Amino acid sequence: MSNEPLSIYQKLFRKLFRNYLRKNQRDIVFIGTVSDLITRIRREVRMLLTDDEASRIYWAVKSTEKINGEIGKVGVYQGGSAKLICEVKKDRNLYLFDSFEGLPKPNKLYDSRFHEGRLREPLENVKRYLIGYKNVYFYKGVFPDTAQAVKEKHFSFVHLDVDLYKSTLDCLRFFYPRMSKGGVLISHDYPSANGVKKAFDEFFEDKPEPIIRISIDQCLIVKTER
Repeated sequence: MSNEPLSIYQKLFRKLFRNYLRKNQRDIVFIGTVSDLITRIRREVRMLLTDDEASRIYWAVKSTEKINGEIGKVGVYQGGSAKLICEVKKDRNLYLFDSFEGLPKPNKLYDSRFHEGRLREPLENVKRYLIGYKNVYFYKGVFPDTAQAVKEKHFSFVHLDVDLYKSTLDCLRFFYPRMSKGGVLISHDYPSANGVKKAFDEFFEDKPEPIIRISIDQCLIVKTER
């Protein structure tokens, strides 16, 4: 280590950095905690999200704490991103929808890279994985046939990870009118999956909300009206 005296600029930088750490210590610790949580989940199950995509879901759930409504998620697979939501949702109900038999039959025109039965995980395994969390409800089957129990609910946050054109369009048709003002909807596979992109572009063509692309494989909608 050099014994040369610090310049006035180095001293100023150190002082500013110490002040920043002191003022933002809670947020820095929180960010580290989220990163640790994502790493831990990856060791437990296969989660098909990048770290950035996973962290955006976490912060979106946290950011909608003051928005009236429940949380919905369609496309559960092994439960990794559902666990991420459980860690931050507090007392809000989380409704999880999945066939738990893999993907339904794809549309040959828009979903050519997917095949029926892909990403299958038995419901019993996911229930076991999330057993320690309260207010988590599971619905097995093809959405929205399984959505009757929540048709009168309003939602503050929704996460879609359904890969296919028809599945995405069905989810948007169901959740959009039930989103609270200020509620957030995040979808995976936009724009990398042609069917997902087509469903979003088609559905929001006459809606006031813009489709906000937040990563190479993720988009976000903030509901502006109720």
